[in-house]
Amino acid sequence: MCRPLSFILLYFLIQALVPKETLSKKKGLSSSDFTSQEKATLERHAKCPVDGVKNSAVYNQWHQDKISDATLLCLMIYLEKNADDAWAWSMSGMTFDLRKQKQQGDYCFKQSIKLVGKHSDFVKEWHFIGPFGIGKTEFDGDPLAAFGGIQNASRFRFSSHASTKYNSELVFGGEITWSMIKQNEANEMVQVRPKVNWNDLVSSLGSMGITEWQGWVVGNIFVNEDNTLLSYQCLGVARCFIEKKPIAGDLYHRNQFWFPVTLSRGVHSIFIPLRSKVNANFQFSLMKSASFNILKPPFLPDVQKSYLPSNFFIPLPVSNLMAKNWLKIINVKVQKQAKGETLVASLAHTYNTIAPGQTKVVVISLELKDRTHGAQLTPTCTDIDLELKVQTSEGSENVALVLRCRNKGSSFLFTFLDHDGSVQHAAAVEPIGLCPDKICPVFLTLHGTTVPPQNQADSYKKMVRGEFEFGILKMWLLAPTRHGAHNWEGPGALTALAAIQALHQMSQGSSWLEMKTDPNKVLFAGHSMGGHGAWHLATHFPDRATGLISLAGWIKKEEYGDSNLFFRHDISTSHTDPAVKSVMESCVGENDVDKHLGNLKGIPVLARIGANDRTVHPYFVRRAVRLLKESEVDVTYTELPNLEHWWWDTKETNDGGCVNDAQIRKFISKISESLIPKEFCSKGDDAPCSAASEESSKQLFRLVTVNPAFGDGLKGLSVLQQIIPFRTSVIKINVTSDVLTLTTQNVECLQLKKDVSNRGLNLQSIKHFNIDGTSLEFSALDFPQIYCLLGESNQWALIQDWKTRTQNGLIRGPHNYGPARRIAERQFLICVGTQLDDTRSEVLLRHAAYIANQFFLISDAVVSVLEDYEVDKMILDDYNLIILGNPNENLLTEKYLSYLRDLNYLPGNESTAASLLLGRRCRYQSSGVGLMTLAPHGQGLAMILMGLSEEGLEDVVNLATPTIPPMARSPFSNLLPDFVITGPEVKHKGPGGFHCAGFWDNQWKLSASSVSCTC
Repeated sequence: MCRPLSFILLYFLIQALVPKETLSKKKGLSSSDFTSQEKATLERHAKCPVDGVKNSAVYNQWHQDKISDATLLCLMIYLEKNADDAWAWSMSGMTFDLRKQKQQGDYCFKQSIKLVGKHSDFVKEWHFIGPFGIGKTEFDGDPLAAFGGIQNASRFRFSSHASTKYNSELVFGGEITWSMIKQNEANEMVQVRPKVNWNDLVSSLGSMGITEWQGWVVGNIFVNEDNTLLSYQCLGVARCFIEKKPIAGDLYHRNQFWFPVTLSRGVHSIFIPLRSKVNANFQFSLMKSASFNILKPPFLPDVQKSYLPSNFFIPLPVSNLMAKNWLKIINVKVQKQAKGETLVASLAHTYNTIAPGQTKVVVISLELKDRTHGAQLTPTCTDIDLELKVQTSEGSENVALVLRCRNKGSSFLFTFLDHDGSVQHAAAVEPIGLCPDKICPVFLTLHGTTVPPQNQADSYKKMVRGEFEFGILKMWLLAPTRHGAHNWEGPGALTALAAIQALHQMSQGSSWLEMKTDPNKVLFAGHSMGGHGAWHLATHFPDRATGLISLAGWIKKEEYGDSNLFFRHDISTSHTDPAVKSVMESCVGENDVDKHLGNLKGIPVLARIGANDRTVHPYFVRRAVRLLKESEVDVTYTELPNLEHWWWDTKETNDGGCVNDAQIRKFISKISESLIPKEFCSKGDDAPCSAASEESSKQLFRLVTVNPAFGDGLKGLSVLQQIIPFRTSVIKINVTSDVLTLTTQNVECLQLKKDVSNRGLNLQSIKHFNIDGTSLEFSALDFPQIYCLLGESNQWALIQDWKTRTQNGLIRGPHNYGPARRIAERQFLICVGTQLDDTRSEVLLRHAAYIANQFFLISDAVVSVLEDYEVDKMILDDYNLIILGNPNENLLTEKYLSYLRDLNYLPGNESTAASLLLGRRCRYQSSGVGLMTLAPHGQGLAMILMGLSEEGLEDVVNLATPTIPPMARSPFSNLLPDFVITGPEVKHKGPGGFHCAGFWDNQWKLSASSVSCTC
């Protein structure tokens, strides 16, 4: 049949106009036909620059230029002879996608799926660059940032060109280059062993700190289907990046937490910043998973003598494995119970939604349904099998538990809500013997690194008639804990204090516990890290201290070992102004035990250590003892020959050993006797009674405070406000007959409460009172009394309400002093901005989940994430706030910035970029500028995290990253002041890239005496 000529011409014209990608859809097209066809097209106007088509050469070309004709031609030439290389097919598919040639991309990804499946399970080849030096801060500089950062440097990791070499002072010759590490199995721990003569460095530099280094490993994964939702796990590192997205790592190798990520199809680079000592181990894994995962509780409280304690909390970690959807915890109930009176479960917290990608502890409260028979759960002490059903917006899941029962005489675990709303736990042992009025002091014992609380409690034992006897004579034994490297400072110290209060509440509310506690009478004790904690807590809460036992306790971390060396081997040392260092060091001054030891005057102290201890050298305890003697503190020092850091037997088998031998028991007994009330002595009790009140009233005391936000003063006196925040404040207390004289240094307001200390002043006899030479009214019947410097003459005066001394009510004190870490020393929320487009809101939400996950992973914190429009003003004051986003992005930011009168955000327009104005002279306009600042918020704090660009925001979010191997401090908890303004060089220079850092003054204004810049 003949067709008209016009029809034939039209057919060929249509074929000429059909896009090339349509031709590639021909059914049955072989891979060789495909590559030949695409190669022929590309060769018309491109040339492959690679000599000899090897996979490394092609990969190198692709990483340097993913989209050009030349790169695509190299891939087609390579695939002609290597059609079984799935990576090359995925690379080609991604390049076609970037070039908007979807049909060819579809073909390439289908070829890769045939060969290896839909996605990688792990990285088979890692490229390592390092080691570089590093300091001990969480935010030291990265040498690669001077060369465009790891994203740029890694583009050349397949190249042997000289430009891929970098300089490092740790290696012979001073140059390092990329090396490759193979991974053979998904669950294999990757080992990085830099070739460094560590012994030479340590011996020559005299520092073990030099063995800590930083570097990067980079690997590729493939994803052959678009918008693939995967769950990842990074073990042994604080964070990792998929392309430029920061994601939380599991530094502690707990191997149970997974986090979601949605990836487009193609080849994606994984960037992992390594930080380790000598050698590093890490693992990165990927898998498909369900929408959520409920994990086993990390710890459980015990049933006590068959009774259920009040405030019986269970921490249940729940992971939201969806990258975009929120997970709501709707309800929890007891599904099965093997025995005992019926238990009911409820959600203990108000906010029970979990942000996309967040793992959060859901706090569950258990109580008896019917308390007709009191709190008895079972007739006898027995373990109870339990199954909880947790209902979520994505379905339900059951969790099996076993509640352990503990009898009298044994240690038991109990849980409590901590200062930040998280669930923590402690071990306790009832007192041996009876206390006067059945109210006992608390023996608080703080554990060393990695020691579980029950092990710490059970260390207090001795053999009596062939059986171990646990506990302390006439004192409740309490051994709290908190996950993470807090050193019993900051969050750790507050957890210990919360445990004291929780034990008091439990004893008061539990009829089966015959002996109650007095939370204001505490014997502070601890070993190793706990020995430091005992020093720290007793010096800040001396009015509660009945005594102090510090065993092998160091003074401050910056001088003990190499964990906190201050600007010794830092990259940033070469760039950081001394003023910045001064501000940073001021953030941790409150943790320096030696500065506060004089606060212990009037308190009996036992300091002890093994003479052969090389974990904590006796030098540190000897130093503390010298300072105590200089301050006229009643201290007993023992250095036991031939003993090391820990021992079970001091002189005889099972005599109590390191923490509970005869010397320690005698010291405790003497303190117990001194606390017996006089009315009991008058009834014929042979124990002596303390007459310390009369004696101490004739003495001179000295209160030292660096940060009024932590501690409750001495002899009823405390600093409410400093003249210059974070400078040492001193109150000298002198009572002579009927005259009370105070001499102050750096104190603007002070408070005098009734002295409830165990060796208190006799304030009833005071008739004359003066501060710094100013005579003032005094009444021993009216407490508390507040005195402040007033007027231009700065004269001391008695005032009613020190918080109303400013017209706008913006005033600082113990409730809202910094530094940055105090944002998490109360329940807190992360508030995410939603005011721009969905893409920007997703970025902010991802940062929020990252910060929340870091708080959880490092310190078991419970963090709720809310979007800005959800924040309920009625409950806002109960929480501190972390506000993410600048005023254009977050509804709350402008309000809280307005409280900082010397800091202004100037929005940009078509002709001018946005900027930050600090004071009158400092204007920061670079796109790399970021801001972290505290601001007043009711009786607490708000923290603003914002940037003038995405890069600036990333830099301040990075300040939350914990990175001290092998452990880590809680986010924002080290060396960060009230505010930091970062610049575009902060990635390279660390603190040397700060535009300004410092503390706000008492009216939340800028003060030249407290900042690193001149504004």
